[in-house]
Amino acid sequence: MRESLSFLLNIIKPRERKLHTAEILPKKAKLGIAFGGGGFKGAAHVGVLKVLSEYNIKPDMVAGTSVGAAVAALLASGYTWQMMQTLLNQFDLDAMMKIRPNKNGLIPAKAYTELIHTCVKGKKIEEMDIPLKIVAVDLVSWKKVIFDKGETALAVRASSAIPGVFTPVKMGDMLLADGYLLDVCPTRVVREMGADIVLAISLFSPNYSTPQNMLEIINRAIDIATAANRCVDADWLVEPIPHHLNSLNSKIIPQCIELGEQAARAKIASLLDLCQAQGISFIEPREVISK
Repeated sequence: MRESLSFLLNIIKPRERKLHTAEILPKKAKLGIAFGGGGFKGAAHVGVLKVLSEYNIKPDMVAGTSVGAAVAALLASGYTWQMMQTLLNQFDLDAMMKIRPNKNGLIPAKAYTELIHTCVKGKKIEEMDIPLKIVAVDLVSWKKVIFDKGETALAVRASSAIPGVFTPVKMGDMLLADGYLLDVCPTRVVREMGADIVLAISLFSPNYSTPQNMLEIINRAIDIATAANRCVDADWLVEPIPHHLNSLNSKIIPQCIELGEQAARAKIASLLDLCQAQGISFIEPREVISK
């Protein structure tokens, strides 16, 4: 009789099954941002970040080219959009751009390197709060170079070295220059970092006017040469610069911040739908809820 009861209890008793963590908790979708290059037009990145912060949308990883590398590095080191805006408003950017010609370029950009080093508090790329990659180009091998470790300021400096304007960075056998030459907005880099959703801020804007000086001629030549590299593979793309703006003129900064904010607000609904579909949390600002 006891054996019969024991047999019945074993049948009734639910069988225990060990569940793996992956079966209990679904994988959290990751969001990454690719920041494009474009000189002082990079202030538009700050406007976009302002809108994203209102919805508490935070990237899990970032990558940048040229001025986008600087923004990505600041964000990865803990800078908020407000801190970036203050930096742009208070720092003497024109003094940093002072021309001191040498055989490799017009502007040594030592002050730029020092500024980035100070802002990120000397953190190396691998020490950042969120994963960061910086894109540059080796003028010797003609290949794209992606920094995922090492001195942040030097990598940003290399990524921003517009040929003929800023002196390139010598690093071992490499001579590094602006990542914009081969990757205007590094969406593929962000995707390869593991992002399920890629946000891209591309700063390119066509210009068909006649160049008026050497710097404008250099910039135009680079834009023409990089035409084949403007394919941006993103889930959410913002192109905040609707018309030509002189990327080497610091006076465009306030306008570009505003353009970035306007462009992000115009497309924020589609990003919220994307986040909701992927299970990425966000918040609704009070003024949005009240409408």
